[in-house]
Amino acid sequence: MPKLAMAMNEGTVNEWFVNHGDKVEAGQPLASVETEKVAYDVESPESGYFCIVLPEGETVACEELIGYFCDTPEEVAELITAASGTSPTDSSVSVGWELTGVVTPAAETTKVIVPAPAHAEGSRIIASPLARKMAKDANLDLRVVTGTGTGGRIVKRDVSGALERGLQHAPAQMSAMGQVGASRELARIPMTGMRKTIAKRMMQSLQTTAQLSSGWESDITDMLAARSKFVAKAEQLGTRVSVNAFIIKAIAYGIKQVPIANSCQHGNDVVIYDNINMGIAISVPGATEYDSGLMVAVLHNVERMGVVEIDREMKSLINRVRNGEATVDDMSGSTITLSSTAGIAPPGMTTTPVLNLPNAALVGPSTPVDKPVVHNGEIMIRTMMPVSFTFDHRLLHGEPAARFMNAMHEALENPELMLA
Repeated sequence: MPKLAMAMNEGTVNEWFVNHGDKVEAGQPLASVETEKVAYDVESPESGYFCIVLPEGETVACEELIGYFCDTPEEVAELITAASGTSPTDSSVSVGWELTGVVTPAAETTKVIVPAPAHAEGSRIIASPLARKMAKDANLDLRVVTGTGTGGRIVKRDVSGALERGLQHAPAQMSAMGQVGASRELARIPMTGMRKTIAKRMMQSLQTTAQLSSGWESDITDMLAARSKFVAKAEQLGTRVSVNAFIIKAIAYGIKQVPIANSCQHGNDVVIYDNINMGIAISVPGATEYDSGLMVAVLHNVERMGVVEIDREMKSLINRVRNGEATVDDMSGSTITLSSTAGIAPPGMTTTPVLNLPNAALVGPSTPVDKPVVHNGEIMIRTMMPVSFTFDHRLLHGEPAARFMNAMHEALENPELMLA
């Protein structure tokens, strides 16, 4: 199992792109490996005939054996024989690994009807061997499946999701028909893959830290006016600068005043960082249409950037994550986190977001609301944005936490501070 990031301790083989005994070339996509944060397509480090050891869906520690490279097909057969003690041609023998790519046909197949095709008629469909086999056995037209692998490649999870949407909903509903008061399943989402990782990390965060959330409102009327000047030059700047870019600058201003807000726990030490690597919580499609995923990607060295560069780099990062093109660097090294529900949550709602370990702090802005407030001694309508600040009280005590919140509040209400 390759170690794809410094923080990676284990990995799961989501899908093998090759079958037992296939001849592979160095650099050829070998498998989709999922870490706690993201799935990567792993390339073959060498050429040879490949023998699979680890079944799909299994998780092992980094550096554990997941497969062999052999010089000849005969060596692959010998390995299977050695593992099973019988001839590899005997299909009834259970060896120490499964023959991936061989899917048992269902007793009955049902034509899947999906509303709209994901591929144009006659266009080339890029799919892994296993995905093609699964689709063929289920009588599923791959043209209706949207690929989430590298370059839009259709992989196992895409076919599984399409089959679940097309095949599993109706039987669950029909089985409950006629039963008065019976619950009818709409869908069933396995607690595996990304969902399992999210659940594990959220519980770990809540159970191993002394975290609490504080909140306040900032008058962002002047900040929005400053932003409008950038928006007016969107074509010239090459981006329509977002509110989040200004929020990131305000966070950076707060950290400049209170550096310990930009810290992480490592062992028995609190490490305070000079550079600001902003973790950004990004929603991504889940396994089904009823599910969603969450990843924290990292925008590095934001203290060196202005709002325009932050906006460009942030949008590029989000696109890479949602297109399955994020790199190891994109997904590691955060020193503080931004988790924004602005534009999604109801206006004025406050949140208590969960810390992204090992960061000491997380900022959670929500949807602004126009309301009457006292401004310069007069009552007027101003745009007020609720902001939450979650921090680990073991690392960041109340006094510096309050100073950070006040500094960020000042920057949000006085944009010239963050733009200076």
